Amino acid sequence: MRTRTKLAAVSGIAAMAASAGLLLGATPASAGPNCSAGHHCVFYLGVNDSARQSYYDSDTDFRNNTFNELTSRSGGNQPVHNNVVSASNSSTGGYESHYYTGVGSDWSGFLFCVNPGSYVNYLPASLQNRASSLRLRGTTDINCF
Repeated sequence: MRTRTKLAAVSGIAAMAASAGLLLGATPASAGPNCSAGHHCVFYLGVNDSARQSYYDSDTDFRNNTFNELTSRSGGNQPVHNNVVSASNSSTGGYESHYYTGVGSDWSGFLFCVNPGSYVNYLPASLQNRASSLRLRGTTDINCF
């Protein structure tokens, strides 16, 4: 009988610890500037002064996208492909935004990434106007903005 009681107590403590760990490990919503919750946004110029395109999921090919939000600003309705200068990440699921030069699901030509809740306003010149696709990834060991 004592063995069952101890086993039940240990199981109960393990369950509480596991649920506490799940609560502590939950990813809070992270908001990057000028980008709605749950989205990954790219900008024609600066984060606060140009047209925007928002993504909710990965996109293997920017050639069919335009900066279709805030269109009265610079870059409104221009193609996104090879025209990204700034980016913001408002992931609600803890996803990093990874940008590539290649199109298609082979994810070739990694350029840069943006952490949840972060942004890069005016990428370094060597990275500007080169992004062609976006892949959302869980936490990686890649150094992101």
